[in-house]
Amino acid sequence: MAVWPSVTPTTIDKTAKEGQMSTLANARDVLRLLASHPRDLTVTDVAAGLDAPKSSVSRTLGMMAEFGFLERDPQTLAYRPGPLILEAASHVRGSTDVVALLNEALVRLVDTTGYTGYLNLLEGGETLVIRMRQGRAGRLQAYTPEGTRGTAYASSSGRAILARLTDEDVSGLIGTRLEPAGSAPRTLPELLERLAQVRAEGWSLSRGESVHGVAGVASAVVDPTSGRPYGIGIGLPVQDLETTDPQLLGEAVRDAAQSVGRKVADPFWLGFPTTN
Repeated sequence: MAVWPSVTPTTIDKTAKEGQMSTLANARDVLRLLASHPRDLTVTDVAAGLDAPKSSVSRTLGMMAEFGFLERDPQTLAYRPGPLILEAASHVRGSTDVVALLNEALVRLVDTTGYTGYLNLLEGGETLVIRMRQGRAGRLQAYTPEGTRGTAYASSSGRAILARLTDEDVSGLIGTRLEPAGSAPRTLPELLERLAQVRAEGWSLSRGESVHGVAGVASAVVDPTSGRPYGIGIGLPVQDLETTDPQLLGEAVRDAAQSVGRKVADPFWLGFPTTN
């Protein structure tokens, strides 16, 4: 006669909680995958994207559709965000402003790094400073006033923003002849290679390009409603890069951008690996 292990109420409660957490984690992963793809996804797509068994994925998707988190196309049998997700997204978009959120993130970024922070937008092939927040007193600062314009491919903020465009759009916007500007890219292929690196790392670095002696670290967020990209970053004296690890500054700027990007459902940041 088989002997089953004793099961106490505490064991049952613990097992139930673990099951609930697992279900929530699976649903979270499905929603993240959907957010990073501009189309409906089938069971096969989700199973491949999450490296999970199709049977488990099918159960999760069915349950999410039953409760309104997903909706299934009766013809293609593919899944898309359901009414509950769309209602929640509509509420978030209606109660948040991308620039306001970026400004809040900029305040925290400046407080964390001590350097002057900036918000930029793209106008043609140039960047425009729309916000500047002064850094901490006692630290050597690099200032670029609001209203300042600069060549997009020759600054960290410009390349961060350009990285959110397609290579075809960048080519049409910038052209093939790039004027020399310090260590900035000098050819279109070189620029596109740098932009691919920005997309992979989530942040951009410049060293005395548009402004001599000034380095920049930047990232970008796209407003999903308008499609407009905004740059967020810091400026610092180039010599500070000799004593401060650029990687740490890049991660700080990237995290600031990602915190906003995830709030406004920017697909790039929803699909970018989280560090928190």
